[in-house]
Amino acid sequence: MLCQHCGATNPREEDFCRRCGNKLLVLSGVTDADHEITDEFFIQAQEDLEEHILERITGLEDSVRRLSRAVASTAQHLAQLEHNLTVAHAGVQSLGGLLETQGIVTRTEVVDGWERIADQELLSRDLSRRFKAYSDRILSQAVHSGHATEEFRRKLRALELALLGPDTGTARDLLTDLAGLAPDSDELWSFIGEAAFQTGELEIARVAFGKVLELRGPQFEALVYLGAVASDLGLWPEAEDALLRAREMAPEAFLPHFTLGALKVVRGEHRAALTFLEESLTIEEVPQSWYLLGICRLELGQSGLAIKALRRAVEIEPGFEDALYHLGVAYLRRGWTQKAMDVFQQVLRMDPQRLRYQETVRLLNGSPPSDLPPATAQVVTEAEAALENGQPARGLELLAGALRTAPGQPGLQATAALLASALGRTRDAVTYAHAILRDQPEGSPYLAAAVVALLESLRHAGRLLAARRLAQRIYRNIGGDALARGMAAYELALIELEIGGDLAAARDLARDALEIIPRELRHYPLAALGTIALKRGRYREAKQYLEQASGNGSEPPLMRQLALARLGTGDAEGADEALREAGEGPHGGIDQELLDHVRQLGDLIGDLRPARNHRAGRRS
Repeated sequence: MLCQHCGATNPREEDFCRRCGNKLLVLSGVTDADHEITDEFFIQAQEDLEEHILERITGLEDSVRRLSRAVASTAQHLAQLEHNLTVAHAGVQSLGGLLETQGIVTRTEVVDGWERIADQELLSRDLSRRFKAYSDRILSQAVHSGHATEEFRRKLRALELALLGPDTGTARDLLTDLAGLAPDSDELWSFIGEAAFQTGELEIARVAFGKVLELRGPQFEALVYLGAVASDLGLWPEAEDALLRAREMAPEAFLPHFTLGALKVVRGEHRAALTFLEESLTIEEVPQSWYLLGICRLELGQSGLAIKALRRAVEIEPGFEDALYHLGVAYLRRGWTQKAMDVFQQVLRMDPQRLRYQETVRLLNGSPPSDLPPATAQVVTEAEAALENGQPARGLELLAGALRTAPGQPGLQATAALLASALGRTRDAVTYAHAILRDQPEGSPYLAAAVVALLESLRHAGRLLAARRLAQRIYRNIGGDALARGMAAYELALIELEIGGDLAAARDLARDALEIIPRELRHYPLAALGTIALKRGRYREAKQYLEQASGNGSEPPLMRQLALARLGTGDAEGADEALREAGEGPHGGIDQELLDHVRQLGDLIGDLRPARNHRAGRRS
């Protein structure tokens, strides 16, 4: 018998090879008992086996050498790519610094523009890749249905080129024309839906996926897309119906369970969301499912289970900022203030431009908030309920009563000041804002809110000169509070615009604000820069600033300014679109946005008080 590991000859009765010691699991031999087996036969057989093994080893060595050369070549390409990226980044940084030194643009404007163009390029490439996967099927379907006319083929080829360019309007027009030429092509409608979903045109996506379901009948992907789109549009029954149908079609699929859970979280149905999210985790463990599960546990008061879920989300994806932030909130509710502070500082290091992270760390670094008297706390709860129910005037009245019984509460003062400013109650806004500015507590997260409430209310009341004097004083003397100084610079730029002052000075102030203001509020100085460019007749520049600003908000004044800028560049269709959005957009402003932020800080203070009392109880 020959060992198939080393080729050695072994007697029949042996279980293990005498040379290599391997078990003789498979034995080779001559089955013909009449055939005489000689030593020469075994020698020849062993030589043949060794030659075969040698050939295989040689082939493996050649494969390893080729793989090694390929890996080395890839490493060289990666090193060259890294070198090119480093050089390009250094060039952009140098250009940004030079332009900033010359007073042409700020470094933030360069980076924001770079990021915006990069996002557009990535979206274009993604849509182009998707279209390549669809184009053959679309054409084949058109041929079989008799719609593949020369015009259809020409527009299909033009669409492939249009998707690579920055002009999304051309691609949208071509898709509309193609849908008219082949109205029964479910493949075309499916691509239209995916493209609209990627570009945020949700109503078009909803119509397209509805058409797909009409043509194909129930189809899993179309139902999931339709559920997600309807959810984003706030059409809850339609979204839930589509996702439940998708789940029935593929109960083992992850997406329907996860999207249904996310839908329930958005609607505030946290207990119902638990079932869907837990089911999604049995199918596939993704950090987003753990994060939403942690949010649900937090809302249900189960801070211990929330910590476990959020920790797991962060273990899977260490850079998951929202999961880290809410893990800090869960630690606070558990009474672990130091752990919470460590997490908040970690997430601030990850994104130092986020307002929420900055103010949370400032709040926890400051003196612990004092407890409100029970009666006052009840009034504040009623005020919050009034604001949630869309009764801001009632909320302001209740807050005023709370401040009479518990004066000196900067959180309540900031909320009342911003609410009064949003309601046009100038006298009240000035009173509450002055109370904060007079004390100027070091490290307080409410100074910026007071600055905005004071200057916004005076500006809207037409007291521009008084607002200008105060804004200049705050801008020069606010001290080390960068956020408050940035807000003062933004307000001062708007005041200079409204009184017809120095446009160059207004532009410098808006740029200063853009450098200071956190990411969540950056669209306000961008909008101011767009308005300044409009005043100077620089429509293309204005359009660029205002389109960047509209990415974070579509308030009617902003969209009307964007319509003017587009009209000035000859884009009449884009101007009409902006005017339509202006009629549908939410009314608000920076005071309303900061009001929401201050209320979130109030929730955080509510979490901090039990933590502080918990520590005090342990000491006693």
